[in-house]
Amino acid sequence: MSGFRSLGEEEPVEFECKVSDKGLEATVVTGPSGADCRGSHRRPMSKKRFRKIRCYNCGEFANHIAAKCTMGPQPKRCHYCKSEDHLIAECSQRPEKVSTWFYR
Repeated sequence: MSGFRSLGEEEPVEFECKVSDKGLEATVVTGPSGADCRGSHRRPMSKKRFRKIRCYNCGEFANHIAAKCTMGPQPKRCHYCKSEDHLIAECSQRPEKVSTWFYR
């Protein structure tokens, strides 16, 4: 496996070393007789946070966007009450936003 990041448990390897500021470093690592290394099957925990985004096709908060929505093209509708008569900006069922501005 070219470009591996870690070795498998008890995987036999051949390597060349060089002296660096950190001490001895392996520079060329291969399997026996120059074969590719298999590498580890363990993968590090992903640090990527999944953020739910709104799909503008189906209106759901999910991990997809309209271009990758599995529902196919949907008619435009209000994301709050799901009515096709208006969009969310004109929804009469949506609660009014309270302004947080105040003056002294």
